[in-house]
Amino acid sequence: MKIDGWMVAFALVAQGCSEAREQVVDVGDTAADAVTTMDAPSGVDAGASSDAGARTEAGTPTDVGAGGLVVNEIRAAGDDWVELFNAGSSAFDLGGYTLADLDPDAGTPRLSGVVRFPAGTMLVPGGYLFVLAGVADAGVGPQSQCLAGGPSPCFHASWSISASRGETVSVLDPTGRVVARGLYPADAVPSGQTWGRLPNGAGELVPNRPTPGAANQAP
Repeated sequence: MKIDGWMVAFALVAQGCSEAREQVVDVGDTAADAVTTMDAPSGVDAGASSDAGARTEAGTPTDVGAGGLVVNEIRAAGDDWVELFNAGSSAFDLGGYTLADLDPDAGTPRLSGVVRFPAGTMLVPGGYLFVLAGVADAGVGPQSQCLAGGPSPCFHASWSISASRGETVSVLDPTGRVVARGLYPADAVPSGQTWGRLPNGAGELVPNRPTPGAANQAP
């Protein structure tokens, strides 16, 4: 993402990370890189392998996409949001990828109003990326105005998630291919709960306690 001639790359949130490091390299008249990384939790190897396997349903994209990317948790009714998780063993480059809701008429991801992840958006192993939905003036992220008590930075989506009608959110690669998605059924959970994967990052989508930017937990 270009900001006044600078190229900014973001490595987003590892669970429990407590320290951000910023490195700026000045290369004269060329664009410089400012890279913000978040440390993995103490005692966790950010390059450790994950045992999260890919699960494919008939006629659907693999739940765990290339590199272990998953739609990990969805919240509807109230503060709508989507959490992505990197269940893989290496950093996932989300630059040029998009997050879309469903076009109910076409039955495919809606290509207008997608959340666009700028170049340099890196999701570390065991890391979470948080998208706050229902933001009328959503612009290109990352954004600092995020969910109170939730992870920051985050991204904004202009579309909302309907608890009563249900929703499908999809991650599309730069070619427009769906690489991961999460289906939120109509009236999936009682008020105050979310729809997330148990075990975290690998299992089926089931009722959860809200855990934005952290490992999923049963209600």
